[in-house]
Amino acid sequence: MTMLFQVDYLSLLRAIGFGALTILVGYVAGFLVKRFIRYVLAKVGFDEWFKKFAIGKAILRSGYVASEFFGLVVSWIIYITATLLAVAIAAANLGFTEISEPLYRVVSVYVIGFAKAFAILIVGYILIDAFIGYIYKSTELRSEASFLMPVAEYLRILFYIAVLVFALEQGGLNVRSLYILLTPIIWGLTITMIIIILANLVQQVIKK
Repeated sequence: MTMLFQVDYLSLLRAIGFGALTILVGYVAGFLVKRFIRYVLAKVGFDEWFKKFAIGKAILRSGYVASEFFGLVVSWIIYITATLLAVAIAAANLGFTEISEPLYRVVSVYVIGFAKAFAILIVGYILIDAFIGYIYKSTELRSEASFLMPVAEYLRILFYIAVLVFALEQGGLNVRSLYILLTPIIWGLTITMIIIILANLVQQVIKK
């Protein structure tokens, strides 16, 4: 009986020690990585470059420059990962596999999946904004721009949706229900875009 209590006590101390060490390492790593990302991105002029894109302007309106935002996101991913791993390691040392195994799966599937989805979204939206910006620059005539603008914005929204769905899918989420919800939205956008183009065409004909 004494031996059983001693083993349980040592297991508890070991679980607390490993858990606390994991959290400590994770939070120190998150803090250092956040400072490193902010320093490097600010030094290379990433903040000014990122303002050119729609997503960069949206982040700026939220009160953060790009370097602060990305440093904060990455640090919180590390903090959450460290916390979940700490609980999982402590539970595993105490023999609570019904707690530790689901937590390991959460880290390997959802936390890492979120990091992948976030990276895909950022890169994808930058490429989309660059492509749409190139379309706008391809014409200098006001008459052409009146037709080009609704098409360009329609393409931007469609590409945004496509990248979002792809990112969520790569992040490990089931997007079948999302497809069903997005179908009427896409059709509505398509009809709206056609109406705007036809209205612009009628205006051009009337002016002539």
